[in-house]
Amino acid sequence: MNPFPEHPSISLLPEGAVFLSDSATLVVADVHLGKSAAFRAQGLPVPEGDTARDLQRLLDLARKCRAAQLVVAGDLFHAPSGITPLLDAALADFIAELGLPVTLVVGNHDVKLKHIPSQIRAVASHDLGESIRIIHDPAHATGGRMHFSGHWHPVVRIPDGRRTSLRLPCFLYRSHTLVLPAFGSFTGGAILSPAPDDRVFVALREEVVELPAEMMG
Repeated sequence: MNPFPEHPSISLLPEGAVFLSDSATLVVADVHLGKSAAFRAQGLPVPEGDTARDLQRLLDLARKCRAAQLVVAGDLFHAPSGITPLLDAALADFIAELGLPVTLVVGNHDVKLKHIPSQIRAVASHDLGESIRIIHDPAHATGGRMHFSGHWHPVVRIPDGRRTSLRLPCFLYRSHTLVLPAFGSFTGGAILSPAPDDRVFVALREEVVELPAEMMG
């Protein structure tokens, strides 16, 4: 789905990512690799498997899109305690199999690490031409260009009765900034309180659709 006629190359993907066809760039946010390991390091009995699962999902998506580069809009990693030898090996295998340049816009979780793997280019922001800038925190958007960001893990609440509702990860477009849903499978979400001019997009049956304001709780 491309809801932005002024940017014809943008596609919102049901996997919670953005693809730009003119540069074959795949953008995701908030993968939080190693989060379950970080919880286990604190003594919580959290199951393993989220890292392998998320890296495979990301690899499959890059291949499906025929991406030429991958950009992560912050928080590829969760915490230093989650950076285990198993994660290091899995990430090295992923990057080798991916075979594409990987750029990380450093997020508030990534900055806690002592170092970022050398195969990953770490930057404060990343420009795609003159019209789009990729950042992590929406609060850092400046100027009149469009921004892609993460950080908020947006979720929308859709009431389906008096006391029940459906909660879905979503894309939020606010003040020229598109906030991506968290890509990681072991991440929480923040329920939106949509402002009058917000646009909200969700994946329904493998298609991204825009929600009318009256559907959001």
